[in-house]
Amino acid sequence: MIKITKEDFNLEKEFTKIHSKKNGAYSFFLGTVRQDINDDINGIYLECYEDLAYSQLNQIKEDSVKKWNLSDCIIIHRIGDLNISEKIVLVIAAAPHRYDCIEACEYIIDTLKANVALWKFHIKGKQKEPVDQKKKDLDKYLSWGEIIS
Repeated sequence: MIKITKEDFNLEKEFTKIHSKKNGAYSFFLGTVRQDINDDINGIYLECYEDLAYSQLNQIKEDSVKKWNLSDCIIIHRIGDLNISEKIVLVIAAAPHRYDCIEACEYIIDTLKANVALWKFHIKGKQKEPVDQKKKDLDKYLSWGEIIS
């Protein structure tokens, strides 16, 4: 399941959607809005080109299921205004064995951060300031090229 939403999500409810007797392992990634020590922000705003993002997320999921033999995968990403400590993104990978889950989950979040039509802005008072993509995120995404091909 892939979902882009303004609504909050419940980790336990999402897990029940992917839980199965055939899976022996689940790997979770939960991203939240953090208070950056060097940046006085009130929250973030996430913007998305949904048609393209859904297509990109579906491709990421398809590649992950194929490469790591996942039984299933959930990717949920929120958009809109989010306050400090609110949930942003959830990835759950499910497979018979832990190695596949852990590596697939890492690939999914790395690829999502660098290569999906989502844009982040810091909210400072009434201002929204764009957040540039970090070089380390792009480098990490590019490092998967040899593994996934």
